[in-house]
Amino acid sequence: MWTLGQTGVQLTCVPATRRCRVFRGSLPQSDGYNLSPVRSEVPPPLDILPSNVPDFPPRPPVRRRRLAGVLGPVLAVAAVATLLVTVQAFVGVDQLARWAASVTSTIRPPGSGPPESRNWAGYTATGGTFTAVRGTWSVPEFAPDSAAGADAIWVGVGGVRGNDLIQAGTQETVSGHGSTDYQAWVETLPEASRPVPLAINAGDSVSVSLEEQSGGDWLIAFVNNTSGKSYQLTTHYGSSRSSAEWVVEAPSARRGRVLALDAFRSVSFTQAATVRDGQTLSVAQAGGRPVTMIAQRGRPLARPSALDADGAGFNVLQSL
Repeated sequence: MWTLGQTGVQLTCVPATRRCRVFRGSLPQSDGYNLSPVRSEVPPPLDILPSNVPDFPPRPPVRRRRLAGVLGPVLAVAAVATLLVTVQAFVGVDQLARWAASVTSTIRPPGSGPPESRNWAGYTATGGTFTAVRGTWSVPEFAPDSAAGADAIWVGVGGVRGNDLIQAGTQETVSGHGSTDYQAWVETLPEASRPVPLAINAGDSVSVSLEEQSGGDWLIAFVNNTSGKSYQLTTHYGSSRSSAEWVVEAPSARRGRVLALDAFRSVSFTQAATVRDGQTLSVAQAGGRPVTMIAQRGRPLARPSALDADGAGFNVLQSL
C-alpha cells in the first residue's frame, strides 16, 4: 500500500504494462470516492507505491526439496553413527545417550519453523472464512535525527494465499530531515491506498477494525483513543476471506523494491482478534503464526514476540 505525500493525490501502477496514473480528488467520504485521472510526470515523495501481499522468499524446486528430504536424513544418520563410534570410547554410552536426547529435542523438521517475509512482520491466521479483524496499537515516535524511512501498521483480511487484501491502518514516513508524516489510510488491493480524514500523531493509541456486512460491503472503523476522534466508512470489496493479519510492513517502491524501514523500534498490538467461521477469536485461538521480516540475505529486520497470556497481544521488535 502507499499514499503519496500530498492529501488527495494517489498513484496507481499496473506492473504488467509498467504504466502509472496519478489521481487527484477529494478525501474519502463514507459513500465512496470522487477521483478523476490527470496526467503528471512529477515523481512522488520517496517514490512509494501501494503495499504488497507478503513477499515470501522463493522455495527450492519440488524435485530439489524431495531429494534434500531423502538425502538429509540419510547423511544425518551416517554422521551420527560415525560420531557415536568415534566418541563412545571416550565418554561412554550413557553420556552419549543423554547428549543425543538433548540435541534431538531442539531439532525442527524442515518447513516447521515460522515463515519469513521480506516486507511483513507480525501474525497471520489461515484456515477458515474470516469476516472481521481488529487491533489496537500506539503510533511510533521518532527522534529528530532519525534516518529516512517508512512503515505501515495495519490489520487486514486476505492476502496470505492470494492477491486480494483489504486492509486499514496507519502510515509513518520519516523525511530524514527532522520531520515525520503520520496518516491513517484504507486500501483494497490492487487499488492504491486512500487517506482518511482522521488526524493521528506520534504516541497516539489507535484502534482499527474491518467487518464484512453483507453483499461484499465492509465497514472500516478508526478510533483515535488519545484524541477521542473517530471515523468510519463502508466500501465494497470482493475478498477471498482466506486469512487475517496483524502486520508491521515495509512499503515498496517502483519495480517492487522494498524501502528501508524507519527506526520504529517496537510496535505493541493489543486487543487483536478476528471472526472466523462466525466465531470471535483471539490471535492465539485462531492459530495465528508469527512472521519475521528479513533482508535479502536472510538477516532479521523485525520479528514478533510470543503472544501475551490473553492470546491477543504481542510486540513487533525491530533488529537494529
